[in-house]
Amino acid sequence: MSKPRILPSFVLAAIFTLSVGSARLWAQADPAKPDAPKPDAAAPAAPTAAAPAAEEAPINADLKRASDDFFHYASIGRYDLAKAEGEKILAMNADPSDVYRAFQASVADRNRRVTPDRRIELYERILSWQRQPDLKDVGAKLISIFNQATLKQRSNTAFIEAQVQRLSGGPRAYALAMEQLNASGELAVPVMLNYLRDPSKRELQVPIRNALKDLGVKALNPLLAATEMKDPIVLPWVVSALGDLGYDNAVPYLVRLLKSVETPEAIKGAARHALLRLNVPATDNLNAAQLFFELAEKFYYEKASIQPEKGSKDAYIWTYTDQGLVNKTVPAATFNEDMALRECEHTLKLDPSRGDAVSLWIAAGYKRESEIPEGQQDAFWEEKHPTTHYYAVASGTQHLNPALARALRDKNPAVSLKAIRSLNEIVGATNLFAGQENPLLDALHFGDRQVRFEASFAIAQALPQKNFAGQERVVPILAEALAQTGKPGVLILAPTDRLNALREQLKAYSVAGGSTADAASAAAASLPGVDVILMFEDAGTDIDRMFTVARETLRLERAAKLIVAKASKVATPYAQNAINDPSITITDAKDEAGLNAAIEEARKRAGSLAMDEKMATAYALRSAELLQRLAISKGQVFDLLVAQPAVMMALDDQRPEIARAAANVLGLLNSREAQAALATKSVDEKTQDEFKIILLKNLSIHAKFNGNLIDQGLIESLAKLAESAANLDVKSAAAEALGALNLRSEQIKALIVNQAR
Repeated sequence: MSKPRILPSFVLAAIFTLSVGSARLWAQADPAKPDAPKPDAAAPAAPTAAAPAAEEAPINADLKRASDDFFHYASIGRYDLAKAEGEKILAMNADPSDVYRAFQASVADRNRRVTPDRRIELYERILSWQRQPDLKDVGAKLISIFNQATLKQRSNTAFIEAQVQRLSGGPRAYALAMEQLNASGELAVPVMLNYLRDPSKRELQVPIRNALKDLGVKALNPLLAATEMKDPIVLPWVVSALGDLGYDNAVPYLVRLLKSVETPEAIKGAARHALLRLNVPATDNLNAAQLFFELAEKFYYEKASIQPEKGSKDAYIWTYTDQGLVNKTVPAATFNEDMALRECEHTLKLDPSRGDAVSLWIAAGYKRESEIPEGQQDAFWEEKHPTTHYYAVASGTQHLNPALARALRDKNPAVSLKAIRSLNEIVGATNLFAGQENPLLDALHFGDRQVRFEASFAIAQALPQKNFAGQERVVPILAEALAQTGKPGVLILAPTDRLNALREQLKAYSVAGGSTADAASAAAASLPGVDVILMFEDAGTDIDRMFTVARETLRLERAAKLIVAKASKVATPYAQNAINDPSITITDAKDEAGLNAAIEEARKRAGSLAMDEKMATAYALRSAELLQRLAISKGQVFDLLVAQPAVMMALDDQRPEIARAAANVLGLLNSREAQAALATKSVDEKTQDEFKIILLKNLSIHAKFNGNLIDQGLIESLAKLAESAANLDVKSAAAEALGALNLRSEQIKALIVNQAR
C-alpha cells in the first residue's frame, strides 16, 4: 500500500491534545487503573541522563586483512582462495562482534570506492557467494557468526536506550541514532513506548514518533500488539504511528478500537484519523472480525507485510500484558503460521460464530507443526499445550473438512496428511459425507501417495453403506498401499536398450518401463507405486501420448513427470509447461548421479513426501487390516476383488507380517482364485511351516464360507501334506483344511488306509 499524505502538524497536534486529555479522563474513570502507568517489563524505565555510547575498540588488523582478502578473491571469482581466507577467519575463533565489524568495515571501504548503484550489502553478498560449492560451508558459518553478533548488539536494552536519547540531539544525531535503531528493529519499540509514557521525556515524543515511522515495517509487529494497551498516554501515539507507517495490516486493529464500546471517544478519533491516512475513509460497514480473518489468510500464505528478517533463524511474536510489551522467540520458519493462529483467535473473540476462522486456525496449526525446523522449538505454544489434532477432532467434520480442502487446493501434502489423520478418528457412515464439501474424495486424486492412502483408509474404515461418486478408487488405493515396500517407483519411457542400462543406473528405485506410452503404462502394474515417469526427449518416444495415458490412469495421473531434454532444458518445448505445472520437471542430466538427483527434485516439486521401509510396512499392514474388515462387514459398497491380485502377490512378500496379513485377507475373499492361492502356497515346499499353518487355517475359513473351489490336483497335494508332513501342527492344519473342503469319502479313504500300514 502506498503511504498516504501526512496531515499537517498543527492538525496532529490538536488531535493529540484532545486525545491525551480525554484519555486521561478515561484512565481516571477506571478505579482499577493506577494513577501513573508502570513501565513495561520488556524495557526498563528511561534513565534521567543519556548514557554515553561506549567507545569501540579498534578492529583487529589480522581480521580486517583476512576480511578484505576474502571479499577481493570472492569478487574476482577465485572462490578457492576466498575459501582459504574464510577458513583462516574461522580458525581465529574471534568474538562474533569483532568478525562482524571487520566485514562491515570491508564492505564500507568497498562501497566508498564505487558509485551508489554498485554498492553492496553484507548479508546479501555472502548469501549469493554461498551458492558456490567452495563457499557453501564457509558462507553458512560466517552468516551464523554475523547473526550472533547482530543479535547481541541489537537486543541490548542499554544500547537501545542510548540511541533513543540521541534522537533529540539534532539532525545528525538523529540520523546516527536511527542507523543503530534500525539494527535493533522491533526490539527498540518497547523502549520507545516506555519513553513516551515518561512525563520528564516530553522533548523526545515527536522524535520518537518520527523514529517509529522511520523504522518502517520493523515497528509494525510490536505496535499492533500494543493496541491492546489501556495506557491513556501512549495509546494515542501507537495509533498515530500505525497511521504514519502506512501498512494495511494495521486496519483490523484500528477498526477493533474504533468499534469497541470500551474505547474512549478520543481514542476512536485517533483511530479514525489513522485509518484516513491508511486510505480507509469509510468505516461504518467495516467488520473487524472479517478484517482479522483476511489478515490471518495473508499470514497463512506468507503475504502479510510483517515478515521475519531475511536470513534470520528466529522471529518475534509480541503480546501486550500487564507488564507491557513482551515477546516470544519463535523459528522464522513458523512465524507466519503463529501469526495466522493469533489473527484467527482475534477473529473468534470478536465473532465466535466464524466457522471459517476455526478451519483456518486448524490448518495453520497443522502447517506450523509440519514446518518447525529440526532441532528448534516454537515457544508460541508451551510444551504441554495440546497438539492441533486435539482441537481438530473436537471441532468435528464441519471444520476439519474445509481445513483439508484448503490444504488440497494448496497442494500441501504435510497439512493434508495431518487433516486426514484427524478425520480418520471421527468419521463414520453418518458424517463421512456430511456438509457441502467432500475433500476426502478429492484426496484420493492427490499427488502424494501417503495422502491418497490416508484418505482411502478414512473412507474405508467408515464402512459406507450407500454408493457414492468415486467409490471405485478406494479399493485400488488400498491395494497400492498393501504393495508398498518403501522403495520409490520410476516408470521409464525409453527404447529397450536404454531401459536396460537405466535399470543399472537407478538401483535405488523400483524400475519398470516400455518403449511406447501404452507399453510403459502396462508395465506400471509391476510396480508397488509410480512416483516418477521418466521420459527422454531424444528417444523418439511419444511423450505427449504418455501425458494422455497418465491422465487416464489412476496409478499414474499424479506421478511426477521428468523429461530429459534433448539439448538445453531451457530450449525444450516442454519448458513452458514446467513453469506452471509443478508435476513436470525438466533436466539435461544424463549420468547416473544427475538422473538420481533429478528424480528426487521431480518428486519434491510434485509434492511427494518421503516414505521409508518402516512407514511402507505400516501402510501395508493397515491396508490388509482394512481389507479384512471390509470383507467381514455386510452391506459396504466396495468391490474387494479389485484388490485380489495385489493381495495374492503379497503372499510372496519377504516381510513375514505382510505375507501373513495377505493370507488373512484371502481367507475372506469370495473367489476361486483366492482359495487356490492359499492352497498352492500352503503345499509349496519352500513355504515355512509357521506360514503353512496360517495359510491352511485361512484355507479352512475360506472353504467354510464358500465351499470347495479348488481342483483335484491341489486336493491331492493337500492330502499328501496332511499325510506326510513332519510337523504335527502342519499335519493337523492340513487335515482341518481337507475337512472344511468337505471331500467325498473316496477322496479321504486313502488318508485312513495309509495310516494303518
